[in-house]
Amino acid sequence: MGKLNLGILSGFSGTVGTVIGSTNKNGEDIIRAKSKKSRPASSPGQVNQQLKFGLVTGFMQGVNPLLKTGFKQVSSAENLSAHNYACRYALRNAVAGTDAQPELDYSKIIISDGSLSRISGATAIKEGDNIKFTWNEMVGSGIGSASDKVALLVYNVSNGEISYSMGEVLRSAKTANLAIPYSEPGDKLLFYLFFQSASDPTLVSTSQYVGTVTLGE
Repeated sequence: MGKLNLGILSGFSGTVGTVIGSTNKNGEDIIRAKSKKSRPASSPGQVNQQLKFGLVTGFMQGVNPLLKTGFKQVSSAENLSAHNYACRYALRNAVAGTDAQPELDYSKIIISDGSLSRISGATAIKEGDNIKFTWNEMVGSGIGSASDKVALLVYNVSNGEISYSMGEVLRSAKTANLAIPYSEPGDKLLFYLFFQSASDPTLVSTSQYVGTVTLGE
């Protein structure tokens, strides 16, 4: 604890808060900041994990509007936010490359997770300034119906811009167009879709990655 020598306007000795008071050999009062404890440098493993985490969170930040619907049920069951659930899944399943140079496997990223039936044969192709999505309506013996809603996403991985549709198209439509988000030649676009139950908004299908295109190629 610091000790005042000659009143509140005088010098003091010892430590008060974040400052230290002392007197030098010439009798002058000296006040200096208390030194901060240095933190140990991050280990290579910690640095690698930070790189992976940065990749994943950067991607998920851009698609957050869809995550709130796509992971609402499963994230609530585990007492997690939809964003944290999505990041945890991607860290476990979608990080490729090396520890020192990680990269994302976009085909293994999901933006929704649920038990509603998915479909086979979904496609997405560039047509002018739009991306045309197509899918098979049939549910068969699975869970879902022709009145299910469709969530569509075009993600420009080069700049983080997105174009998406939530609940504007039904499964029965079998096709829909989305405008290409702001892009420049050479940008890489990713395409995803999932279904949402018409009767239960929290019931969704696990999302499907339906391709990519590099503009200008």
